[in-house]
Amino acid sequence: MKFFLIKFYCLLLFLLISNAYALPITTSAKYALIVDYETGNVLYEKESNKRISPASMSKLMTLYILFEAIQDGSVNLDSEFLVSTKAWKKGGSRMFLEPESKVKVIDLIRGIIIQSGNDACIVVAEGLSGSEELFAEMMNIKAREIGLISSNYTNSTGWPDDNHYMSLIDLATLSKRIIYDFPEFFYLFKEKEYTFNDISQNNRNPLLYSYKHSDGLKTGYTEESGYALSSTAKKGNNRLILILSGMKSMKERRKEAIKLFEWAFREYTNINLFTEEESILEADVWLGKKALVNLYSKESIVFTVKRKNIKDFKAKVIYDSPISAPIYKDTEYAKLIISNTSKGNLVYPLFAKEKIEKAGIFKKMSSAISYLIFGGYAE
Repeated sequence: MKFFLIKFYCLLLFLLISNAYALPITTSAKYALIVDYETGNVLYEKESNKRISPASMSKLMTLYILFEAIQDGSVNLDSEFLVSTKAWKKGGSRMFLEPESKVKVIDLIRGIIIQSGNDACIVVAEGLSGSEELFAEMMNIKAREIGLISSNYTNSTGWPDDNHYMSLIDLATLSKRIIYDFPEFFYLFKEKEYTFNDISQNNRNPLLYSYKHSDGLKTGYTEESGYALSSTAKKGNNRLILILSGMKSMKERRKEAIKLFEWAFREYTNINLFTEEESILEADVWLGKKALVNLYSKESIVFTVKRKNIKDFKAKVIYDSPISAPIYKDTEYAKLIISNTSKGNLVYPLFAKEKIEKAGIFKKMSSAISYLIFGGYAE
């Protein structure tokens, strides 16, 4: 009887442990999204399409427009913008600008990223567009341009407004575009402290102090939104983007962000199968001046898989063999199909690397005989 009970409890413990590992990740955040930066795979989501109040995460769009203006030469880091009375009076988080003073763009950037300055955002909006209202229109135009589909802006700061909203998917898209489009400015997001007018403030991103893989982007908080975060972290060659909103405390925000990042890094990885323009296959050519043509992809073949399924993906090339000459460079002749990825089946068009003209009459005859007898021919 004693032996039976021991076996029973061992079996029960085994089942409990197995079920615990089988359970998907959960979060106390009301809204959550984890996206792989390179592949775009959604690794976890919770109400990610809902429109939410983005609070200060809205400032990422203000920064995007400012970075773009610097890139195209409209302004530079030493350009100076005037501090209006409206900007000076704005409440909430501030970098404590003096009214009627002029502030360099580089200081305003740090004031927005590190100090989350509402005053700095309004100065930028007025400096680039003349008024915050016109700047909000510019924000909405830019949102459409970069593919945000569930966002609308009424101000530059994220100040609460029923008509000011974003989805987590849009926040992830915007975060990725900032990292990709403006690598020369991205380092600023991991600066932990900034002093302006003899007032020193710490970066509000808690992960910069407690999670070594984190290197940006922006926090947010209002009574309506709760504690929120748009964050990115890189471990090895894998970069993830995490968006959270609707938490009750700064401690909860930090704890949930680290938990979700660690889960995603542990459970998923990327397979870098081929680089951009790398030859993937040598295909037979029918009646051409050359016997073989290299086929390549115009984009890198990178996809996400669960680590436990890392050996299960399959790759195959589909095309009509042999390919009849003439063959034209950069024209599609095949498809590469990757199956069993975290995104299902992926299809990549493959293109010819060179032009191959039709063979002359004697080459055609010898090639045809060789192909019929041996199933191919040599040059």
